[in-house]
Amino acid sequence: MPELEKQELLDPKWGEASALHEPRLLANFRARADDVLIATPPKAGTTWMQQILYQLHSGGDDSFDDIDRVVPWLEIPRQDKSWQTILEEFEQRESPRIFKTHNTYEQMPGADTARIILTTRDPRDCCISFYHHFMDLTDEAIALSGINRPESLEQHVENWLEFAAWYRNIKSWWPHREQENILILRYEDLRADLNNGIDEILAFLRWSITEEQRSKIIEHCSFDWMKKNVQRFNQQGFSGKTLFKPHGFVRKGVIGEGKEKLTHDQQTRIIQKAKETLDDDCLKFLAIE
Repeated sequence: MPELEKQELLDPKWGEASALHEPRLLANFRARADDVLIATPPKAGTTWMQQILYQLHSGGDDSFDDIDRVVPWLEIPRQDKSWQTILEEFEQRESPRIFKTHNTYEQMPGADTARIILTTRDPRDCCISFYHHFMDLTDEAIALSGINRPESLEQHVENWLEFAAWYRNIKSWWPHREQENILILRYEDLRADLNNGIDEILAFLRWSITEEQRSKIIEHCSFDWMKKNVQRFNQQGFSGKTLFKPHGFVRKGVIGEGKEKLTHDQQTRIIQKAKETLDDDCLKFLAIE
């Protein structure tokens, strides 16, 4: 496995190093053709897709203790581990491997090799969900990650629009939606009919399950089950400790909360940026009015 000794030799496309992002993991990761890489924007159903894919792969296993152990976050640093060690551990995983990422198309190792699944979600819901994400982090997690809680919802909206992760992600993947190895699903459709979504994913991955397994999978992918087992979803990566307050990482997963909690002006700014950033056919797919 090639090693890059100097950070400055990295292609800028891999991003800047931070407490939540190790570009050398992306630059040196070697994707397999049967890898499954989740590529959702933040708060667009990433953890839910981790659970869905793990459940489909395992046939409905409910004995795992931490979703990050079975579906790790690809680009995040790990406490007390070098990036070389992390990649060696990834190499030792049996196929098919499943990884969570928030990468754009340009930033995804194996974008034309592995199987890529991402869910889109209304940006207003992503924005308000991200606000609660920040507010629900423990103080220790805030310190470890090097981020600051917003002083108000308005400040969060401004920060969210400026950082623009949702927009970059959707814009980068949309032109490649017809690639055979890429599947784009709408979060809203999965919430409305998970059974149909499972059929789409199984057909895309060429996996199969029994009807008995399907019943267990649907149960374990319900928000009620995930909420009751929230400790299995609270760690999410780098610290080795629970990152979220007792009520946990799994909150609501509802549709339309952005319209309820954001002001008209905040919604207008979010939607206007989408219209300025995305193609008309993408906006239509997203059902953004």
